[in-house]
Amino acid sequence: MTAEESTKYLNSKRRSTVFIIVFVAVMAVLAIYSLSVNNFKMSFSEAWTVVWDRICGNIPDRATDYYGWIRDYMVMEQSVPRTVASILVGVVLAVSGAVMQTITRNPLTDPYTIGISSAAMLGYCVALVYGVCVIPFIGGDAATMVNAFVFALIPSAAIIFVSSFKKLSPTMMILVGIGMMYMFSSFSTFIKFNASDESLQQIYEWGIGTMSSVGWEDLLPLLAAALLVLTAFMLLSKNINVLTAGDKVSQSLGVDPVRLRIICFLLISVAIAAVVCNTGTIGFVGLVAPHIARLFTGNDNRLLIPASATIGGMMVLLGDTLVRLLPGGLPVGVITALIGSPLFLYFLYRQRKQENF
Repeated sequence: MTAEESTKYLNSKRRSTVFIIVFVAVMAVLAIYSLSVNNFKMSFSEAWTVVWDRICGNIPDRATDYYGWIRDYMVMEQSVPRTVASILVGVVLAVSGAVMQTITRNPLTDPYTIGISSAAMLGYCVALVYGVCVIPFIGGDAATMVNAFVFALIPSAAIIFVSSFKKLSPTMMILVGIGMMYMFSSFSTFIKFNASDESLQQIYEWGIGTMSSVGWEDLLPLLAAALLVLTAFMLLSKNINVLTAGDKVSQSLGVDPVRLRIICFLLISVAIAAVVCNTGTIGFVGLVAPHIARLFTGNDNRLLIPASATIGGMMVLLGDTLVRLLPGGLPVGVITALIGSPLFLYFLYRQRKQENF
């Protein structure tokens, strides 16, 4: 690399870092604002007073200060968990999408392409309609979450099993996932015919993706999933970059492409399973967020992964904030699709003369 090329690369890296910092700042501002958005009419200053009082250990008593207790409950038990969960979910979906698109060299791939969402849906339907859990003696909401998590791991396990007998190309891995996706979807459709109206409504809402049922108890698995994909893929980012040059070049540089893809698929499956079993399938974030990030950082995964994480967090947080502002209680997946689909078409148009994959 010449001195001019080195300088150009460093300047590009600095610009990308600045963009990431700006994205984080915007996400922080949006997160702060979202704390005051809930079903109880409340000003921004009131919301922050509640947060500050909690930090100082001042918790209103329901018997003597009912209005203060309601404010505290709405902010600390609803707004704060939903805000934190939205960011974590967006991080997992966007980072997983960015890595999936790189390792498969396919710009239309997202975390759900290999059948994770349809498998999780089948597990959810089995538990909700028939009351059957893969782990005995577990029922209720816990059964649906356990089933969704376990079933979401099946596509990755199938890909790993097939790969142990025959080396699969990226295209074949996607095709295997798509085949399983249609198979699981057909089973889910069959189960829906035997479901009650109430169960159908829950299945529909969960299938679109919602943050309405997220509480403090759900943050730990979501945080673990976000830390898993961020830490693991940042450590693997150099090797993931090598895959863009092709399998033969990767092998010549000491990177086993099949093994690396399997590791990535496994990590993505575990993280996405943790997200799906808590929030349902929130679409378009894993597809769109990496494309937006590439406009600012390029294809270097060392910068693309953190940029995708911040943009994904912003997308889900913005969608959930709009859901809380709008009447009717729409699932957040509707908003992310409305935001993501035109953005995706726009960025495809912008990049029509550029070959990024």
